[in-house]
Amino acid sequence: MAVAALSTTFSFLKAAMNKKELLATGQAGDGREKALLNHVLTTAEKGNPLSVLNVMDAYAKTSSWFMNIGDDKGPILDKALEKYSPGIVLELGTFCGYSAVRIASQLHNEGSKLLTFEMNPDNCNIARRIIEHAGLSSKVVVVEGKFNERLELARKFLKDMNSPHFNFVFIDHWKDRYMPDYLILKENAMLGNGSGVCADNMGAIMGPADFRKYVKTHPEELETSEFKSNAEYLWWFPDSVTVSTFMLPTKLY
Repeated sequence: MAVAALSTTFSFLKAAMNKKELLATGQAGDGREKALLNHVLTTAEKGNPLSVLNVMDAYAKTSSWFMNIGDDKGPILDKALEKYSPGIVLELGTFCGYSAVRIASQLHNEGSKLLTFEMNPDNCNIARRIIEHAGLSSKVVVVEGKFNERLELARKFLKDMNSPHFNFVFIDHWKDRYMPDYLILKENAMLGNGSGVCADNMGAIMGPADFRKYVKTHPEELETSEFKSNAEYLWWFPDSVTVSTFMLPTKLY
């Protein structure tokens, strides 16, 4: 157990020291993402989302650290999904598909679907194959590119789904994009009254200072609860997840 924890910490520090490439490409630069895919395909039970998630968590704890929401904070996301019971979901930051599998496996409403954005084409391919292995391809649309640069696809998705807005949004991409992309959603009426907004990595150390401040200082717009936990697969690194309910301003007559 201790050896595995040290290995995960070393793997995290290795990725952190390669921060420039990580930010530019969305990959750690040592091939761990492709290795994860191969491990999932050969180890996890096909068509079983829980098996896929368990295999990804175990691999992150024993082989290479990954920036998934993980099994420590994952239940917070699960409870938020249970609370909002969404049909139309947006994810910002697919990475290798961990949270997409976690979300899609809990979309029980008929016709429910997840739209998820990922900037790296290799990550997109990895995520699609992992999502397919979990048996959830029919519930997930993976889009290559940055959300703010492919807004027309989000609009088309909502139109095709016959929905004016997203019922739930999970934000877990680059921290400097949390605030701008939230404002894009708000200003383009892609959030409806009562929509859920869940944000990972909102702790004081890792979190985006501007968005952290915003959710705390705009209770009339975002009714927010913060759930403290640890960063993914790192027991020594404090982190948190926020779950907010978006509220439209009351009209004055």
